[in-house]
Amino acid sequence: MKIFKKMMAIAVSFLMMLAMATTVFAVNPADYSITVNNAKAGETYTAYKMFDLSVNDPTNPTAFRYTVNSAWASFAETPEFKAVYTVDEQGYVTSKETSTTKWAAASEMSKVADAAAKFAKDNGISEAGHVTIESGQTSGKINLSGPGYYVVSSTLGTRAMIETTPAEAAVTINEKNEEDTIDKKVKEGDTYGTNSDAQVGDTVEFKSEVTIVPRSVNVKIHDTMDSGLTLNTSSIKVYTDEALTTEYSAANVKTGAQADSDDTFTIVIPDAFAATATANQKLYIVYTAEINQNAVVKDSNGVAIVDQNNKTHVAFGDGTTSEEKTTTTTTHKFTVHKHATGETTNLADAIFQVKKGDVVVNLVKLDDNNYRVVDDTETTAPVSHVGTDNSVNTVVANTIVSDFVTVSGGDIVIWGVDSGEGYSILEIQAPKGYNMISTNPVTITVDANNSTTTDVENKTGTVLPSTGGIGTTIFYALGTLLIAGSAILFVNKRRQHS
Repeated sequence: MKIFKKMMAIAVSFLMMLAMATTVFAVNPADYSITVNNAKAGETYTAYKMFDLSVNDPTNPTAFRYTVNSAWASFAETPEFKAVYTVDEQGYVTSKETSTTKWAAASEMSKVADAAAKFAKDNGISEAGHVTIESGQTSGKINLSGPGYYVVSSTLGTRAMIETTPAEAAVTINEKNEEDTIDKKVKEGDTYGTNSDAQVGDTVEFKSEVTIVPRSVNVKIHDTMDSGLTLNTSSIKVYTDEALTTEYSAANVKTGAQADSDDTFTIVIPDAFAATATANQKLYIVYTAEINQNAVVKDSNGVAIVDQNNKTHVAFGDGTTSEEKTTTTTTHKFTVHKHATGETTNLADAIFQVKKGDVVVNLVKLDDNNYRVVDDTETTAPVSHVGTDNSVNTVVANTIVSDFVTVSGGDIVIWGVDSGEGYSILEIQAPKGYNMISTNPVTITVDANNSTTTDVENKTGTVLPSTGGIGTTIFYALGTLLIAGSAILFVNKRRQHS
C-alpha cells in the first residue's frame, strides 16, 4: 500500500509537471499566426514576442503560463508595463485587476501596446514575423514560430495591438490605426474651393485642414507650389481652431533651403501634440502666394496660360503618407480687334491703356501682338508707345509698357488677367487721319473660357464741305465797283456845284 501511494504521488507530480511544461513542439509551427484585417495596402505589420507562453494542452489549453521574454526585461520595469502587468517572484506574468474586470482597461492596454511598439523599435528588438500588405489586399497573415504574447505594430502609425496565441489557434486582429489626413482649399472671392482665378501679380490665399489621430508621431505637412506661384513665407500661420484665433506656436515651419526636398515649405508637428490625445486633433494652416509671370509662357509654340497647382499631403508614422490634395489657380486673356468703320482688317497705330477700375495696368510687351500683365518683381518704370506729333514710339519685346499699340498684322491679346468684370481699355491716341473713339473707356468682361474678343472701330476724319476756289476774280470785281462808285460820286458833286 505504501508503495502504491508513493507511485500515485509520483504520477500526480508528473502530471502536474506536464501541465506546466512548455508545449511549443507539440504543434506544427505553421499553425501559429496572427492575421491582420482591415489592413492598408503597402503597409508592413510586424509582431514582437513580449512574453513566452506555455500551455497544459495544445489541443484544449486551459492552463497558461506567461514569462517575460529576455529581450523585454527592461521594458518590464517601465511605468506603462507596471500599470497593466504584475510579475511575481517566480517570473510569472499576470494582468492587474480593475474594479470592472479582471483584465486591464482598454485604455491602459492601448498605452502599454504603444509603449511596447516604441520600445521594440528604439531597442532593435528582433521581430517574430511580419507581413506587407499587397496592392488590392485588405488583410495579411504574420506567420509565427510558436505561441506567445505579441505586440503588433505597423508602419501606418503607432497605435499598436497586443494579442496572445494560445497554442494551436491562429488569431485575428483588426487594424486600429486611423490615418492622418489633410484637405486643401484656395480662396476665390469670399469662399474657399479647389479652383481660383487671378491676375498676374495678385495675392492668392490658401487654407489646409489637417486631422491628426491620437498618438500619431513623425507628423509632417508637405506643401509644393508650381513655379507660377511665389510663396509669401511670412504669411504661414498654424492654428488649432477653425476660427483662426489660437496660433499653434510649437509647429516648426521650414521654407526655402530648410524645407524638405521638393517642398515649397514643410511644417513639422511635435510628437507631443497628439501624445496624450483621446480623439482626433485638428490643425488649420493658412498662407498666401502671388501669381507670377510663369503663369504665362512664350516659347516656339507661341503664348500660353499655365495652370498653377498647389499640392499638399501629410506624412506620419514610419513614412506613411496621406492622399495628396491639390488646388488650381489660373489666369486668363482677352483679345482686342481694332478696325476702321466698315472694315474687318486690322487698323494699326491706335494706342490704348488697359485699366482695372481706375488704375492703369502695366504690361510686358511679349511681341507685337501679345502683352502680359506685369508681376510684382518687374519694377522697371514703364514706357509709352505715344510719340510726338501723333507718332508711335518703337518699343522692343520684353519691355514694360504703360499701353499697347495695335498693328495691321493681327489682333492684340492681353494675357494674365482675372476673369469677370472690372477691366476696360481707353484709347489715348488714334491713328493719323482717324478720330478718337471716345473719352470713355470700353468696358471688358473677361470670360473664364478665354474667348473674350472686343471689337473697337475708329472713324476716319473727312474733308470739310467747299464751294471751290475763286482765285483773284473777286479782287478785280471789288476794284471795278470801287472805281465806278467813285466816278458816280465825282459827277454828282460837279453837278451840285454847277
